[in-house]
This record gives sequence, C-alpha cells and structure tokens, in this order.
Amino acid sequence: MSSSAKSNSELPALNGRPVTDLVWLQTSFIGDMILNTAAMELARHEWPAVRQSVITTPAGVTIYHDQPFIDRTFLFAKRKGSVWAALQSTAGAVRAWRDRLPAGSHAVILQAHKSFRSSLVSRMTGLPVVTYRETARIPFFGKREVTLVDRVMPFHETARIGMLLEPLGVTREKIVAARPRLVAPGGQSSITRSLSPESRATGTRIAIAPGSVWGTKRWLPERFARLGVELLARVPGARIVLTGSPDEAPLCEAIERKIGDRARVENLAGKTALKDLPALFSTFDLVITNDSSPAHYAAAVNVPTVEIFGATIPAFGFGPLASRHRVVEAGRLDCRPCSDHGPQVCPQGHFRCMKDIAVEQVLEAGLNLLS
Repeated sequence: MSSSAKSNSELPALNGRPVTDLVWLQTSFIGDMILNTAAMELARHEWPAVRQSVITTPAGVTIYHDQPFIDRTFLFAKRKGSVWAALQSTAGAVRAWRDRLPAGSHAVILQAHKSFRSSLVSRMTGLPVVTYRETARIPFFGKREVTLVDRVMPFHETARIGMLLEPLGVTREKIVAARPRLVAPGGQSSITRSLSPESRATGTRIAIAPGSVWGTKRWLPERFARLGVELLARVPGARIVLTGSPDEAPLCEAIERKIGDRARVENLAGKTALKDLPALFSTFDLVITNDSSPAHYAAAVNVPTVEIFGATIPAFGFGPLASRHRVVEAGRLDCRPCSDHGPQVCPQGHFRCMKDIAVEQVLEAGLNLLS
C-alpha cells in the first residue's frame, strides 16, 4: 500500500487535517543539520507512512543523502550567485513537487532555521508552516496558515528543533529523549579512503578536532599538541587522528608538528568529504573537540566525547549528546558567555575562558572515558 493510500490513523494531523508530507527547512550550520536528524528520525519512527523532505544547502544535501529518514532533498544555494534567483529556484522546485503529489496529499513545512532568507523561501513555497514564535516576527507570513511553537531555551537544540513536531502530536517526553543519528552508507569504502592501513588495524583511535568557525571557541593549539603527546604516552597503542575542514588544515599541521610522533599521528584535515564523516567518526574510540560540529558527528554515531567550552556554555543547548561524554570548561568568569556563537577575538583581551583550561583537565576527562 502506498503512503498516499495509508489510513488517516497512520498519519499525523495539523489543525484537523491529515499530513502526508513533512518538509524540513534547515539551512543553518553543519552542526544544526546533524542535530536536526534527531527529530527527523523521530518523525519516521512515529509515522512510517509520512514522506520526509528537506530544503537545505549544498552541505546539507550531502549530509542528508542516503539517510533512511529523508526521502528527498531540495537545494537552496543561498550563498551562490543571486539570492533572489536561488529563492525563486528553490521555491519553484518545491511548488512543482507539491503539484505532482498524489491526490489527497497534504504537505507542511517545518521551519527549523529562523533566518530572513529561510523565512522568505518558506513563504514563497505557499505551504502551511510550523515554526517558532520568534520566526513569525519576520514580516513574510501574512495570513497564510502558520502554527507557532515555543523555542524552549532550557532544552538542548535537538529538542528545540523537535518541538516543531509537538503540534503534530509528538509528546515532549519523546522529543527530549530523541538523539541525532547518521547512517554511514557504502560500508567501509569511505574509511578505506580516509585512514591508513596502520590506523585501521591497530590501537585506540583518538580524534582531536581543534578547529571552529569562531575564534574564541578554539582551545589553544599548543595545548592540543601537549594533550596529544600525553595521550600517546598514557594510552598503550593509541593513535591520534586530527580532523578538520580544509580551512583548518594549517592548524592541524602545526599541531601535528608539535606532537612530533608522525608514526602515531594521522592528519586528515581537509582530506575527507562530508559524506565520509559518519563512517570516519564511527572508527574512533574517543573524540576531543571544541564546541563545534565534530561533537555532533560524535553524538550521531555515539562515540565517547570530550567537548571543550570557552566563550560559549553548554546551557546554550549544544553540549555533547553521546551516551558517554564529558564537558571541560573554565571556572566562573563574569565575562562568560560573551555571545551566542563566541566572537573571533576575546572582547576583554585576556581570553581566560580558554587559557584557564589546563591540559590536565582535558587529559583526565579523556582518560576517564577511555577507561
């Protein structure tokens, strides 16, 4: 029986009308896209008959490709060429898809990203929307069908995104319990391309991800290097794998040089594609990272995680979600947190939020998880 022919009892309802198609709108950072998978998988578990699509960026198209809870992706190339042309192209593709749906279908947008451009593309699709109250302040919704939810700030971001499912009948208990998940497609092929034979064959694999888009989220490179030296000394057979984007390759190269033990350190920064990362992260025994997307990749494949917080704090909703994890942060500082994302440079000039975190603190957290 096709999903369009399923009985109404197998479908969620919004404002009394059965919903056959959920269209997620997620065009934020990579970490947010990964965290969104918790709600996507929860929706698939609750309503197997419901088709799920996502409007997302080129990075998101790669991340969601072949994930079992997503049936279709719509590209929103918001940073390439004319923004207006991108908006028209994306909204037109969604409308054309809507018009080809089987008779009796009803699609709803779940807008998880509350930006100006996301709100505009949402408006241009012409579909009903579930979104946050803050998003509705952007003057594009007019009199169209909009259902508003609270973005409950004490919740983790996974649950804040999941709240978009509450008007469809999902309980808060299930929303709060959901965890991100990424499936590694293609077996071991991506790992074969990424890791050396020595790294695959032996030892405890410890990932160090020292980068971040935001300067004040980065722990000091020399401390990451000292941490690597200590881990190699304290963990028999350990291997360090440095991970990061192409922009973070120079940072990882500097840390690799300072660690010095080239035979037991592998630098993959800039050498792995986004599609490789779920498979790659699933090979690690421990991930040590700043407040950045590697923590969310680790959560999505449930690898023990140490997450280091500087300018930001876990209460913002982006702490580690692996079943075994530790948070390392400085003691109380009047200036912390200093912004939602953490600025590029410490506004106070002292950068104590990171400088006050000792190598021994991070080492102890990592060894505790490995033990």
